Amino acid sequence: MLCSHGQTAFFLTGRNDLVVDIDGSERKFSGSAYRETMDRGFHHGTLLLNANMTRLADYLNPDKKKLSAKGITSVRSRVINLSEVVSEIDHDAVCGAIKQAFFDYHGEQVQPEFISPEQHPYLPGFDEKFATQSSWQWNLGNTPEFDHQLSERFPWGGVDAHLNVVKGQIIEAKIFTDSLDPTPLELLSEKLVGQRYCEVGIRGAVNEVLDRFPEREDIMNEIKDWLIIAIR
Repeated sequence: MLCSHGQTAFFLTGRNDLVVDIDGSERKFSGSAYRETMDRGFHHGTLLLNANMTRLADYLNPDKKKLSAKGITSVRSRVINLSEVVSEIDHDAVCGAIKQAFFDYHGEQVQPEFISPEQHPYLPGFDEKFATQSSWQWNLGNTPEFDHQLSERFPWGGVDAHLNVVKGQIIEAKIFTDSLDPTPLELLSEKLVGQRYCEVGIRGAVNEVLDRFPEREDIMNEIKDWLIIAIR
């Protein structure tokens, strides 16, 4: 599909990335990850069709002073949307091309089976495997240790938060503020410890603070919304 568009060169790199040559520079539009077991093969792939590059840059290039991970650093690559190369490309066309490439490779046509969280395939043990791999423990419970530092200024004062996270759980939290009433945020520091690093965990900690300081609901809701957005 892509190679039929003029003289543009698309090719595979040694890191299982798909790239396009733009004026002698490799621009990545797809990355893949693989896993093989004795009886199964798993493939995860991405394609950039028309992504918001501003937001993507924020995700790929976090402030190293504010988010410090102890895991493996990913290889950075310059990326590009396929729509910048093939203007008429869209999701349906790409899906159709992928299916046809699969059929051509295997030399036969079959009816694709639609699989979704609500519609599982008829495979032995699939439901159990799906439940496991949909769980918080599977997706976040084994993430590498990292520190997250956040800073924000509100009408009532500035706030700095320092979170240390291990296996998706906040093991240390420190919140500093120049607010005239720092006590609720000092309590929030305590309540965040032991919570999961997710929206549910933030809400749980804030609700515990509100049980003690219901008169600070407006301020605590601002803090809650800020933290939830920051950790997404």
